[in-house]
Amino acid sequence: MLQRMLTNMMQMKRRWLGMWAGVVIWILWMIFGFWAIILLLILGAVGFVIGRVLEENQSWKQVVERLLSERYGD
Repeated sequence: MLQRMLTNMMQMKRRWLGMWAGVVIWILWMIFGFWAIILLLILGAVGFVIGRVLEENQSWKQVVERLLSERYGD
């Protein structure tokens, strides 16, 4: 029975990852406060974008042009 439960849990990996991400964010919120966590999430997103641009060997000019063309159209 336990093995079947564990197998079912492993089939729902995204749900479990989402749950653990929520638990971690909640713990950080309780320790550091709301605004510190918001700042942490913003800085994490900026770091992710910078890493993605560097990983794909894109130039910043191309990234800005693509963002502006998607938003304002050509």
